[in-house]
Amino acid sequence: MNESPKLDATKAWSDKKYEYERQLTCCGFSPCGKYVMAGSLDFHLQRWDLESDERTTLKGHPSWIGDLAFHPDNRRLLSVDYHGGLFCWDYTKPQSKPLWENPHAHSRWIRKVAVSGDGRFAATGGDDNLVRLWSPDGKLLRELEGHEGYIFSLMFARDNKTLLSGDQLGVVRQWDAASGKFQRELDARVLHTRKENFLAHVGGVRSMALDEKGSLLACGGMTNAKSNSFCPGDPLIVVFDFSSGKIKTQLKPTAKADGPINGLRFLPDGTLAGIGEGAAGASLAFWKTDTAAPIHSIKSASGYAVDLHPDGRRLAACFYQTEGRSGNGRHVTPEKYVSNNGSVTMYRLYEKPA
Repeated sequence: MNESPKLDATKAWSDKKYEYERQLTCCGFSPCGKYVMAGSLDFHLQRWDLESDERTTLKGHPSWIGDLAFHPDNRRLLSVDYHGGLFCWDYTKPQSKPLWENPHAHSRWIRKVAVSGDGRFAATGGDDNLVRLWSPDGKLLRELEGHEGYIFSLMFARDNKTLLSGDQLGVVRQWDAASGKFQRELDARVLHTRKENFLAHVGGVRSMALDEKGSLLACGGMTNAKSNSFCPGDPLIVVFDFSSGKIKTQLKPTAKADGPINGLRFLPDGTLAGIGEGAAGASLAFWKTDTAAPIHSIKSASGYAVDLHPDGRRLAACFYQTEGRSGNGRHVTPEKYVSNNGSVTMYRLYEKPA
């Protein structure tokens, strides 16, 4: 039996890259470890087979896809869109139609979806400031009120009972999933900026991750936003002692960057991986949570999500690939629109074999 290579994020290297002709908004590995999937701005889900590299498209959403989450049964996938829709798929089939769909799960954009590790609950949240809990077959179980800003991040703890939701104003709320009872609030408002001359809020808890012991909660975003137009600021990760709810450390990338940390994952050895975005530059970085500076950084394009493979030795990140113009696309001529692209890059988290 082959042993897993020694985990060492400082030796991380790019293994392969899956390119797509439209921007990708989210990505994740299937629990079975056979696939990586991504959602895009062309309303479709893309599935890549990690062995054959074959790509399959799942069609059915009427709008941009905001997020995706896998059910632990190695079959079902939940995805959400900017029309407020929640869809369920059998992602193992070559060509799949939704198993069920609720096109009006929320009244506004749904930005995030999460599934509990035991598969009992799914959670959604977005621009109506609400968190909703669902059964795996799409039945609405309860509605959780209390946020005063858009929901930018959602996750279940490993106990499958605790749900965490992070919002636009830098507030993290903790809920009991079974009862829907609000338990406490964690203050990550350092990730939010609203100056007098700003037309809107900037920042928020864009990403969250809990370590394997459930002792540390990392919240990603940015601080000190400079303006309200392109929203440049200082990328920042706030690490909480989860038991006390107090901030333990603040982590920053060393690479030049001016956008939020959009994706976070703890590795099995406690190292934290994060991906950010920005017009000035971005990076995939790795931190030991007791030190502000990363132990390793890999220069990258703007990234929107990061996920850890079930083997604990591979990482996937989805990126925005500009084609010469920022925004949703570019114009080659006034009559012709060309989209910017996306990619999912695989990283191996150990020393590259000779």
